[in-house]
Order: sequence, then structure tokens, then C-alpha cells
Amino acid sequence: MVAAPAHLGTRTGQFPWAAAVLLALIAAISREGGLIVLATGVAVAGAVVEITARLALLAVEVRAELLPARVVSGETFTVTFAVANRKALPLPWLEIRLNLPEGIEPATDQRGRARSSIGAGFGPRPFERVKLRFLLRASQRGAFVLGPLRLRASDWLGFIRDDRTLSPGLTLIAYPAPLAVRDRHLPSLRPLAETATRRGLLPDPLRFRGVREHRIGDARKEIHWKASARLRRLQTKLYEPATSLDAIFLVNVASYDQYWIQADPDATELVVSAAAELLRLAAEAGRQVGLITNGLDNITHERPRSALGRGPRPLVRSLDILARLGPYAAAAPEAVFLRERGRIPWGASLIVVTPRLGTSLAQACVALRRAHHRVMVVTVQEPPEDIVRQVRSSGVAIDVLAGSEAGRAV
Repeated sequence: MVAAPAHLGTRTGQFPWAAAVLLALIAAISREGGLIVLATGVAVAGAVVEITARLALLAVEVRAELLPARVVSGETFTVTFAVANRKALPLPWLEIRLNLPEGIEPATDQRGRARSSIGAGFGPRPFERVKLRFLLRASQRGAFVLGPLRLRASDWLGFIRDDRTLSPGLTLIAYPAPLAVRDRHLPSLRPLAETATRRGLLPDPLRFRGVREHRIGDARKEIHWKASARLRRLQTKLYEPATSLDAIFLVNVASYDQYWIQADPDATELVVSAAAELLRLAAEAGRQVGLITNGLDNITHERPRSALGRGPRPLVRSLDILARLGPYAAAAPEAVFLRERGRIPWGASLIVVTPRLGTSLAQACVALRRAHHRVMVVTVQEPPEDIVRQVRSSGVAIDVLAGSEAGRAV
């Protein structure tokens, strides 16, 4: 729960002081008792208006809470506002209204009401606390900043209205809806290390894992002499297999060779949804997952990256990146993926998810395959036959999203 910092407000309306002064002059000249009483009443009313207008939004606090902060596209969430009037002065009315970005809408069908904002009006009593709950729905994938929040109140007589804009600090992440994709980590992609036996795998001497007791037949050069001296028994070094369980997803959002052109929204959504589903499958299989993309964050306008890791945190980080991707690319996919080649662990499996497989991207996939990575391309459009022959002859697997998988899962 975060308190909303207030910005400068605006006041509209005014008390008719000119008429009040004129009435006071007429009463003073005529010395009529009724006019004097009326002028006095008008002066008192003016003082009440000025005082209550200045105190209208004073000590009025609003705290906003978003539950949950991460949803899947199409799901609902709740925005709760805790409004507190921390003064002894009641308010005749107070209106609170939250602007909604495109992609967020009220969950209930309110005919005749604007769906671009939600709000309520009430009259807080002295030292009263009120909680307002609104049920909203994320109609599409993305990262959404809700707000600004507007507070409006007036003096006791309704002459002056005070408007104040607050920043509630509410950010919602809407993950893409799951697709009906099958597990593509099949023999073409699954490393040998995942098979039932690990015998026959070549150890990588650069990936030291630990030690075990020395057995007959172990090479003398693999004896760990320091550990053997410490444990007083011969110990043999253990290494990770040369083929790793790492799965790094290379996500391309550019739909055309001219990457600076806005991407095809349907193709981008399909790529993001497919990548998210495959990420979940890889994480559930116990793989280390990471993500590299040429897309731009829709809020920060920077190119994000998720470091390789295992467990819920790297998965959430990768899904957040996918949810926040916008329709523009920072660079050509082949340039980004080849530039990141030096940071990719040796032997990692690379899954390229792209709207289309062009010549330049196909050459980059072949270069990654020659760098001792298992490479698989998941594409929306069917690639040309010459490109298919080129990449498959180099050991790169290609899979095209079927029509049934392109539809969102029910």
C-alpha cells in the first residue's frame, strides 16, 4: 500500500465579493436594519466559503493498493482506495476518479458510463475513513500505469471547487494469454543431458562441479589432490556435461526487414504469447531460463534482458519483460542476437521465436549453431524453402506455429 503524493491543485469559482461589498455600502448608507442584517449574513457566508474552501482537501489522504499486481490478459484485479479525512471538518462532497489507460476497463458492464475512468462521490464525516474497491479487467497484454487520480471537493456552500491531481503509483503487469502450444523441447531441442543416462556425455573441464570418491578406472589426472589430502581418501574431480540444460529464448518483435517500422500487432502478440508459454514449459522442466530480445520496454523505452537462472524469480523476470514489450524494435534481431553471443553459456539451447525467418536472421541462427549451441526457430510465417534447406543443413531445427496453436487457449 503506497501513499499517493499530491501535486499542486487548482481552484475554480469564487464568492461574489463585489455584490457583498455593494450590499454592505447600501446598508451603511441607508442604515436599514434588514439590509444591515443581510449584509452581515453575506459577509459571514463569504468567510465560511473562504475558510472551508481552503481546508477542503487539507488532511485528506488517499492510499492505493493493487491486488494482484500481475495478471494474465483477460483476468480481473481489484483497485482499493483508502480515503481518510484526518480533520474535524466534514466535507459536503468529495469525488475521487481514476483514469484508466487503454487496455484496462471496468469488469462490470456499466451502460451509459465512460469506461476510461472509474470513481465515486461521497461526503466524508470528521475523522472518517472510507474504503473504495473497484473491479477491473486487463483486456490485453502489457504494462499499464494507472492514473492520474483526481480529487475534487468544495466549500460548504458550493461556490469554490478545489481539484487536486495525485499519482497513485499503480503499475499492472498483464501477461499474455496462454497458447495451445505443445512442448517443443523434443529430441531436436532437448539436450542429451536430459535423457535417462548420462554415460557417454563428454565432461567440460571448465565447468567444475565437485568431487567424489576415487574408483577403479578413474584417470590419474582427474584426482583432486587437495581434497584427497583433506579427507584422507582419494577424490576424483567431477565436471558438468558439455551439453547444458540452459534454455535461452531469443525473441524478435520485428515483423519486417526494416526493424524500425512498427511491428504487425497480431504477429507480435502471437510471438510474445508463444515465448511466454515455452518459457513456462522450460522452467517447469527444471531448466535454467533466460531471455534476450530486440524489443523495447513500453514504459522505460529500453531494451530489457533477463539473466540466466533457475527458479521462480528468473521466470517472473522473463515474463515481465515479455508483458512489457512494445511494438517497436531497438535493432535488427540478427545484430542483437550475435552481439549477445559472447554472454551466452557454451552449449546452451537457443530458442528463436520470431514472426518471420528472413535471410539475415537465418544466417545468424547458423552462426549460433556453429558456436556449439542447439538452435531451434519457432516462427509464425512459413519460411521460404531455400532458407529452410539452408538452416536445416546446418543442424538448426525449424517449427512453425500451427493454426490451432495460434489461437488462444480456452
